[in-house]
Amino acid sequence: MPTQEKTRPGSNDYFGALLDMADEIEARYRSLTPRSKALFDRAGAVFPGGFTRDAILRAPYAPFIASANGTRMHDVDGRTITDLWFNATSLPVGHAHPEVVAAAASQLALGSAYFAPTEHELALGELLLDRIPCAERIRFTNSGSEAVMMALRFARAFRGRSEVVKFEGSYHGSYDDVSWSVAPKLDQIGPAKSPIAAAETSGLVCSAGRVSILPYNDAESLRAYVTQHHDRIAAIIVEPMANRMGLILPDREFVTEARSLCDRFGIVLIFDEVIAFRVDYGGAQTALGIEPDLVTLGKVIGGGFPVGALAGRAQILGHSTPDRTAGRVAHAGTFNGNPMVGAAGHATMSLLTPEVFARMNELGSYVRAELRLICERLPLQITGAGSLFKINATMQEIRNYRDAATANVKWEQVASLALLNDGFMLTPRLAGCVSAVTKQSEVDAFISAFKRLVAV
Repeated sequence: MPTQEKTRPGSNDYFGALLDMADEIEARYRSLTPRSKALFDRAGAVFPGGFTRDAILRAPYAPFIASANGTRMHDVDGRTITDLWFNATSLPVGHAHPEVVAAAASQLALGSAYFAPTEHELALGELLLDRIPCAERIRFTNSGSEAVMMALRFARAFRGRSEVVKFEGSYHGSYDDVSWSVAPKLDQIGPAKSPIAAAETSGLVCSAGRVSILPYNDAESLRAYVTQHHDRIAAIIVEPMANRMGLILPDREFVTEARSLCDRFGIVLIFDEVIAFRVDYGGAQTALGIEPDLVTLGKVIGGGFPVGALAGRAQILGHSTPDRTAGRVAHAGTFNGNPMVGAAGHATMSLLTPEVFARMNELGSYVRAELRLICERLPLQITGAGSLFKINATMQEIRNYRDAATANVKWEQVASLALLNDGFMLTPRLAGCVSAVTKQSEVDAFISAFKRLVAV
């Protein structure tokens, strides 16, 4: 049946057609991946639930990967999978790029870490300062979560206040003070204009006095809250590309208002660009034309190794200088800026020239445009920016978390597994990206597979 005739937009039976096939799709996956199943069963005796990283969790289990090169991953069952997520966007030049491998191998032969600095961390730091508009100084961490933790610590020290404003639906890593209202149940979070903070996980202490939650992309609510409570706010932390809301860019009015309020009241504006730095040569702040005071980084800057960084105004990061006699921000770390990260990260970032970014973003735009054509008369929304895209199982235009929460999560998960059966790796919620080495033919093959899927 032709796609455009199979359903009325918004009708409940659209999602049911694929969901009725969920058991069949899972059975096919299991038949394709017996070795992965055996390893998953074995992992159950080692890791709680059989895994050690929530991000990769999918039903019935994730494929175990044996090797990868470029855009292709090879699982333990001998299947070749076209990667369209690249370890949560962290591999912009693909797997095992020869120049990155050479840089890492060269350093590994000289030692993986020292109790001393190296020129590699300096060179990577210089490259990032030159590229990022707001960056005057930088400190390396070992993850994006740690970078966010340090950003809030610096902001509190600089501002002399404790409260942080974050936005409903935004994910900023696993640090306690930002693990609130990331993916809360809609019946537990109060009215849209004044959300109630909801713990993302057990084990958190009360958020009172430390974090307040506001609606994303709502300049009016932000203005009203900050105007009334500015004397207790240390920082406003914003995702300039909201990952869990569909990889959406914020309205310019919203981020302009955040910048204006921070300037007016002396509050520290933090952009979390752990994913968003992939949007443009200078990150999302370049694309939006708004400079924060601090920016948190990770993923793409490490060349495939664990990494994070915090960059921004010298006046704020200067609170960590060793000769500071009062109010110093301490920050240790055995592997901060280690030479493996420095070498591989510098090689990766050097490959990501403005021309390469332009090609990646052009291909990303092509993917989104083709998906929108397929979904034009279906209850599906295509979002994303730059080299990233997301397929959302909802008719609702997405501007904030509550819009994104209308999606049929089960349909997205079943669709993702069906695409994995066809050899395409996206997230279980159908987020994806292209890389500098992704080919047009690979994108077209994915688009054809998705077109067949929604025609079921």
